Amino acid sequence: MTRPRLVAGALFLAGHLFALGCSAPRPEPEIASSASQSGYAERYPAELQATATSFSDREDIAKRTADQFQGYPDQLKEPDWKVAVDVIEQADAAGRSYDYVERVRAVDGAVAFFNDNKEDLTRKVSGAAQYVVKQKGCDVDVTGATSHALAEGVERQLEKYVRDRNEAHRRIDRHRASLGKENAAALEKQADAVSFTSYLVHIDMVEHKLRLRRMLEEIESIKASIDEAVAAERAFQSSGKRTDEEKKASDARIAELGRSKAMLDSSATQAKQIDETMDERIAAAQKTYRDAFNALRATLRKNAGLPAEPGDD
Repeated sequence: MTRPRLVAGALFLAGHLFALGCSAPRPEPEIASSASQSGYAERYPAELQATATSFSDREDIAKRTADQFQGYPDQLKEPDWKVAVDVIEQADAAGRSYDYVERVRAVDGAVAFFNDNKEDLTRKVSGAAQYVVKQKGCDVDVTGATSHALAEGVERQLEKYVRDRNEAHRRIDRHRASLGKENAAALEKQADAVSFTSYLVHIDMVEHKLRLRRMLEEIESIKASIDEAVAAERAFQSSGKRTDEEKKASDARIAELGRSKAMLDSSATQAKQIDETMDERIAAAQKTYRDAFNALRATLRKNAGLPAEPGDD
């Protein structure tokens, strides 16, 4: 190829890349804001506040759990320390992996659903159990036992559901016989804690930050949506023949929208205050976790007769 053609080709490529850089595609899928929807606008202040509060709660959980790492080696009774090292390293990596993260998200949704509907679910299950007991001719109240069994059963199944996507538990299963029952049980709990703390500081707290900032961008739209929703309810009441029941339900919606609007400023103020320090707090949480994890790994590696740092093997 001649020099002029090379130059022309280079200029074309540079221009093409520049154009691509200036019009970077948006991430897919692009999810639209719900700010124009009256139901979302009504829930918005409470959800904004909950997101801000949850960020702080997750931060506290991560710190408390990381502080417990130093005691993990003492919970093991002469295990194969190299296996313990492998399990803990896999647990750390799992907490940042797609497989684990997607499963934890699914579990979070299941937990939220169960907690929101716990009374109804317990009532139905207890009612069915009570009916069977009465059919058998027994005069005993099984409501309390049924409620406890349901909650415990859900918790254990969800724990198993998460562990199925954690590579650390596959390593424990591989060495379960040689580890022994007590060491295997201790490592299972330790792996759960390490994975979840890794997930909290690297994934969950960051996602809370992004969600909070997205929501803060919607404040003005939310205010407008609440006003429009109230106006729509009043127009609904005055148009046509509305029954007393319809008007009563509409009044209840107006009242709820009013309460949401009254909460909006205080919720936004709290969220903005947290938003200002989120980046620093996430960095601090990640450092606290990393320091605690490195110290734990160094102790386990020392017990295994390995160098403190993996690269020195």
